[in-house]
This record gives sequence, C-alpha cells and structure tokens, in this order.
Amino acid sequence: MASVETTTIRVRRSTQKRLQEEAEQRGTSVTEVLEVAADILEEQRLLESAELSWGKHGSALREEMKDWLDMPGPRLPDDDWSDALANPDD
Repeated sequence: MASVETTTIRVRRSTQKRLQEEAEQRGTSVTEVLEVAADILEEQRLLESAELSWGKHGSALREEMKDWLDMPGPRLPDDDWSDALANPDD
C-alpha cells in the first residue's frame, strides 16, 4: 500500500477527544474523520453560496424559466418540474 503524506495539526484537547470518539463510533481513524469534516465544510460553503445566489437571482431565474416553458416546440417527456417553477411556494 502506498503511503499517504500527512502532517500534524494542533487542536484543543476537548476537540481531540470529540474527534477520537467520532472515529471510534465510525470504526475509522481520526484522520478520516477530519477528511470527512473538511469535505462537509466545503459542501456547506458551496450550498451557502448557492443559497445566496438564489436569493439574489431566484425570481429572475424563475421568470426566465417561464419564458423557456412558453416557447413553442417539443417537450421532454417528463417536465413535471415546470409546475414547481410556476408555483415555487407549493
């Protein structure tokens, strides 16, 4: 098995205990728990950014999608999502 480059980080003792408990519950290493936590933080940042963007531009995007739906032409077999765009509060 190829070795993976690692480094040492410092955390409060209480945090180290929490990480160790989580690792034991998951049956994995503290390193893996930290890797998962870092991934979750990145995903959270992405979702917060998307939510902020939707808050700024959501109504304009919904209006644009309505325009697309009103265009003549063939429809995809499953465009049930169009109802959700037309009625976002349902």
